[in-house]
Amino acid sequence: MARAAPPPASSVLLRQFSSFPLVLLLWTAATPFTPTAWLLGDFSGAMIVDRFVAGLILLCACYFQFKASSLTHPIAVAIPNPLGASQGEPYVYNGRMRYPAPSDKSAKSEFTFLYHPEKYWTYGAVEAGLLLLAEFSGFEYLRRAVVVAVLGALWAVGWYITPAATKRWAWGHIKVFWFFVVWDLIKEVGFGGGGGGRRRGRRG
Repeated sequence: MARAAPPPASSVLLRQFSSFPLVLLLWTAATPFTPTAWLLGDFSGAMIVDRFVAGLILLCACYFQFKASSLTHPIAVAIPNPLGASQGEPYVYNGRMRYPAPSDKSAKSEFTFLYHPEKYWTYGAVEAGLLLLAEFSGFEYLRRAVVVAVLGALWAVGWYITPAATKRWAWGHIKVFWFFVVWDLIKEVGFGGGGGGRRRGRRG
């Protein structure tokens, strides 16, 4: 099969501009975003975990949204299968198909799909439709399900297309962010800072 030619620079620029409305729509539909509290209930421990991870998950997804709009070539996205692979079953490793030897019992299979940048507008339209549904449907659990699905898709693609150097840079800043979160928690405990309500993470 002939490889598709990369899109022109003007097309990539238009995609990048279009990613900003999607980022705003994602942020609006997702807020308030407290996934740990959604899963475990509105108690203090869940809220503390969300203070560490919820904002970072959402912020990184917004970056991945922009990064995906800049992609000019197809990329294979592999999601590890926790059940592993049967003996001798082919699997994807670092973007390549591998065929383990019969004695190789440590191989793990992966669910794979190919992200096509030429279908960016289709992906964007579907994403926008889902986020609008989440925002205006009025059903809280539907909102949560759509937000989690969109964030999962953005992370699946974005993690693979983000350079390792960028990930290391982000990790350094995340550790600084966590330091200030811990510092705020210490101040709240020591000086009786605000505690928030029990309905955090739920609209209405």
